[in-house]
Amino acid sequence: MGEIQNIEDELIDLKNQLIAISYVKEEVWAYHPSNPYFINPISLYESLNVEINSLERKIDELEFKLNSIN
Repeated sequence: MGEIQNIEDELIDLKNQLIAISYVKEEVWAYHPSNPYFINPISLYESLNVEINSLERKIDELEFKLNSIN
C-alpha cells in the first residue's frame, strides 16, 4: 500500500468513528436532563418491560394455537 492509500484508509476510519460517536451522542441526548423532551430511563425501562411481557404472552398463545392445530 502506498502513502495515499494509508491516508485514505485512515480518513475513512476517522469518518466512521465520527459517525458512530455522533449516533451515540444523539441517543444519549434523549436521556439528558437538559433536553426539553427528556426521556426518563426508569419509566422507559418499565414500559419496555410491560411491552416485552405482552409480546411474549401473545407469542406463547400463538405458538400454543399453532401446536394445537398441528
